[in-house]
Amino acid sequence: MSLNRFSGLRPLFGPSGHAESYAAEGHTSTADMPEWIAARGLDIFEYSFGRGVRVSSETARAIGAKCDEFGIEMSVHAPYFINFASPEPEKAANSVGYLLSSLKILRCFGGERCVFHPGAQGKESRDVAFARTKEAFAHALDLIGEEPEYKDLIVCPETMGKQAQIGTVEEVIELCRLGENVYPCVDFGHVNALYGGTLKRAEDFEVIVKKLFDGLGEQKTRNMHVHFSKIQYGAKGEIRHLTFADDIYGPDFEPFAEVIVKYGLTPHILSESAGTQAEDSAEMRDIWLRANGK
Repeated sequence: MSLNRFSGLRPLFGPSGHAESYAAEGHTSTADMPEWIAARGLDIFEYSFGRGVRVSSETARAIGAKCDEFGIEMSVHAPYFINFASPEPEKAANSVGYLLSSLKILRCFGGERCVFHPGAQGKESRDVAFARTKEAFAHALDLIGEEPEYKDLIVCPETMGKQAQIGTVEEVIELCRLGENVYPCVDFGHVNALYGGTLKRAEDFEVIVKKLFDGLGEQKTRNMHVHFSKIQYGAKGEIRHLTFADDIYGPDFEPFAEVIVKYGLTPHILSESAGTQAEDSAEMRDIWLRANGK
């Protein structure tokens, strides 16, 4: 497993997906990404299976070897099709399959963490939809536990940015309590969008971190998975991802950096900016270094 040598010692920073500058510099293969990231002083890369798991085991192992060579940790994002809240048995079963398929390739990458979207509320009440989400996800965890090669992998339910989606901070905490291998993925851009721009001060981020400590304890909170980007929002929540150049919607990273330092957090922090993931990852790293007095 290609765990970064700094994992658990300090926050790790990197892009989710290919930044526009990657292609602009002539790169076409993900196999070049680990060296490219390392050259920028970054630590991690998240590969998205958004539209399906379409990477062969052989290709994944080759990319994983490059991660080992350049000291880059890798995570994956499971397909967006996952919906553990679905009342249709076939779709619920497919969701389990998508998660297991993601873990298979994650293992080939030599990575540790798999992020997923829990589900959508649909036409049912929130309570009913979330109860079904918990039940289906618990079943998925049982199947994961039956596979020796997956037992040390971590699955990360993500906080979501639209009112119709399952994935408030409180719901993610409940899902994470279903297994020792379930860590939160807190997307602070999503949280900010869901509640109309409420993350402004360090104290606003601190409220979320304290909820995680209270609900999940130190290990999962200190080593949480984080997605961070500025996101445009409207009455129903998230509209689209932006870049750090945005000065309207937020959230800004500086207040969260203060909280990271205050509580000694060591999260994996992925930028999901719209095309400037690598550049904004480096900016977050620099902001954290300044907040940490380095």
